[in-house]
Amino acid sequence: MDEQKLADLFRDAAHDAPPASFDASDVRKASRRATLRRRNSIAAGTTLVVVLGFGGAVAANGWLAQDKAGNTMAGSGQQGNDTAQSPQTGPMTALEAQPPAKNSPGDPSTQGDGVTPGSTGLPTGERAVQGCAGVDRELADALAGELSVSPEHAEPPKVTCSPDSRAAAFKIDGLTITAIVTAQPFEAPAGAEKVKTVGDKDLYVFTQGDGELKGQAKRFADALAPKF
Repeated sequence: MDEQKLADLFRDAAHDAPPASFDASDVRKASRRATLRRRNSIAAGTTLVVVLGFGGAVAANGWLAQDKAGNTMAGSGQQGNDTAQSPQTGPMTALEAQPPAKNSPGDPSTQGDGVTPGSTGLPTGERAVQGCAGVDRELADALAGELSVSPEHAEPPKVTCSPDSRAAAFKIDGLTITAIVTAQPFEAPAGAEKVKTVGDKDLYVFTQGDGELKGQAKRFADALAPKF
């Protein structure tokens, strides 16, 4: 067969071919559908990644919470065991839990509160009304100043006087010098010196025993009277 006939056959076959089943519009539609499917696949993949990440974070938080709760329970159990093993760490009784009650002003256990070191033992700025059963601070300080001795050595007189009296005594080299300020009758020992104070009270000064200051009660009485 020559080339001319062969070309004619091919040309006739091309003319006899059926028309195309799609056109340019179908191609564009198919392209848009392919693009949409690709975008949907990308979005689905992104959503899956987000869901998996969120799920992992939740699971991690849950594990941490469980671990912390387990450690807390273990610590509490260990503390409970330690408490049970130590007899000195038991719960306090109702009496132990209550704070100590403050002593009332008349409670003997409060005596000595506010005492200044080096004083005669009476509260600072106050004078205990004890008569000759105790030492009056002011009178002891004044008498100690005249005797040039420390007021720490003051002692109660060895006589009896009314409770509202003020009294102090010092023992120096075997000689006891006593001073008493009172507004009540007082039976003073022999040789006592009696003078009036500026407060119109009776001041008694007397000595007992032997010593260098014996017979000088008058001098001390005159020096103390203006102070009381």
